[in-house]
Amino acid sequence: TVLVGTLHNDEKKVSPANIKAFQSAYEQGINITIATGRMHFAAAFFGKAIGANVPVISCNGAMIRDINTDEPIFETYIDDVAVEELLAFFFEHNIYCSWYIGTQKFAPYFSWDMFSGYHTVKGFNMTEVGHNYKPYTKKVTQVVIRSNTKIPLELTQMLEERFKSFVKFQQNTGYTIDITPPDITKAVGLKYLAEYLHIQRENIMTLGDGDNDVAMLGYAGTSAAMGNAIVPAKKAATFITDTCNADGVAKAINKVLNNNRPIN
Repeated sequence: TVLVGTLHNDEKKVSPANIKAFQSAYEQGINITIATGRMHFAAAFFGKAIGANVPVISCNGAMIRDINTDEPIFETYIDDVAVEELLAFFFEHNIYCSWYIGTQKFAPYFSWDMFSGYHTVKGFNMTEVGHNYKPYTKKVTQVVIRSNTKIPLELTQMLEERFKSFVKFQQNTGYTIDITPPDITKAVGLKYLAEYLHIQRENIMTLGDGDNDVAMLGYAGTSAAMGNAIVPAKKAATFITDTCNADGVAKAINKVLNNNRPIN
């Protein structure tokens, strides 16, 4: 089974209890991975922290790569013209963004203020392009809008109206927005990985909390929404576990293991 989860507590760390639960699953022969809206570098970092032993899913399902070698298993891209138009708009209006091509990460400049969630990720770096973004618009898997202040609703609505035919806007936290190919969700990435590993969907367990987890929670045979999850995620899940600050991931995994659900 693939275990995909919302791991971080408010300290942006994976708790010892969560790590122990994943270890228990691994000892029972269960495959472990992570599906995230973050870049592959972060997916691999946190995947290793929980003992992931199969390829990891990043960029909200647009990328699957080997956790150790970074070998690509699956990738899909935003239309090149759409990327160039998006970046042109962002640079013209001084909207900070980052974007990913393969394992490379790009931004106009690097600032920890814009990547506060990555302080615990060792070896994190970014290619700074200044205003010279045009050479870096091919085969982009994801663009991320980042802001220190609340992103105006008017901006979100305008972007959706202008680009909704070419991209999907996911995981709007109010301070970040993920922009992916239009047909991509974590469920798409998970389905591809399941086929790659020859695992049936009824033998998959997923965990999640956000809008970008809803499709994935609905896809898996067993799914747990975090206690701090949004309502649509809770409705899509098989059951609701505790919050991310109360080892909800560990409690959900242990519940399934102890109930001897059909996961293999």
